[in-house]
Amino acid sequence: MDSPVINALDYLFDEIPEPGTIMDVADGVKWVRMPLPFQLNHINLWLIDDGDGWTMVDTGINSTDVMDVWRKIFNDQLDGKPIKRLICTHAHPDHMGLAGWICKELNVEMTTTQGEWVMGRLFSIGGTQEPEVYQGFLRSAGCDENGVDAGSKQVLSAKKLYQPVPHRYQRIRAGDKIAIGGHDWEVMIGYGHAFEHACLFCADLDVLIGGDQFLPKITPLVMLQPHDPHTNALGEFLSSIQPFRRLPRDTVVLPSHNTPFRGLEIRIDQYEAHHAERLETTLRACASLATVYEVGEVLFPKASKEASQLFFVIGETLAHLRYLEIEDRVTRTMRDDGVILFAAN
Repeated sequence: MDSPVINALDYLFDEIPEPGTIMDVADGVKWVRMPLPFQLNHINLWLIDDGDGWTMVDTGINSTDVMDVWRKIFNDQLDGKPIKRLICTHAHPDHMGLAGWICKELNVEMTTTQGEWVMGRLFSIGGTQEPEVYQGFLRSAGCDENGVDAGSKQVLSAKKLYQPVPHRYQRIRAGDKIAIGGHDWEVMIGYGHAFEHACLFCADLDVLIGGDQFLPKITPLVMLQPHDPHTNALGEFLSSIQPFRRLPRDTVVLPSHNTPFRGLEIRIDQYEAHHAERLETTLRACASLATVYEVGEVLFPKASKEASQLFFVIGETLAHLRYLEIEDRVTRTMRDDGVILFAAN
């Protein structure tokens, strides 16, 4: 029988779990919420009943507060069963920041994609500690020296949000099936927000662990990174969400932020409409020669003034400009001082 048509996102819970508690969201799947010291002040993490133990999905950031909450859960909330596997959807610190501590503390191995292990390992052991890379990235975007200094320091401080990511891991790829608690969970890969973001779909339960790829109330950050300036991050994001349209209409999506919902196909439509509008706004901002920062002021008028957000503003603005450049709708030039300019064709 066909699933019912859903005309809007359907939010499934009025309550959220308090720190140190867990909440049932599906058969054998439990919801944990951990604090974050950012504007986005929480992350959702998941525990899946795995028979004689639990599979844990994502970790939270490297913080003694988060460690304390996990210890309380391990001791009081898991029916005396151990964590026996850790899966990380991607390498950002709220998802992989405590992977090293979890694996060492509980004697488990981390499972993730190759791209995310590489980046998580690099972030966590200080391989990105090159101020000139981020300073050059922001300076070429037209940021003033105060912005260059503050924005690069913000990025370089991210290392403290990680415990060293384990030096070994279990690799997963698109299409792999992970057996957890008598059910198969299919690995589906998203791009654009992260390098090789793993989502997990269980057909038996009609549940998708969407990570940051599918969020109900905000759009994932999609940005061009300093080390990968020629990619089409936004194009990859929009392409990689299309295979998720095949999932059943009543699939329950477990996002990393906000609350679980139904209406995945509607959310994909909303993503597409949002970025189409943002691309048109970007194009209008290039009616005359403009720096990346000047375009970013149009796209993100508030965030572009905040040092903590500047790196992300520039990266996301560049993702939209690069998409338009590949479509031959804008052209880039460079001033004598190395600042990049864009103009609509």
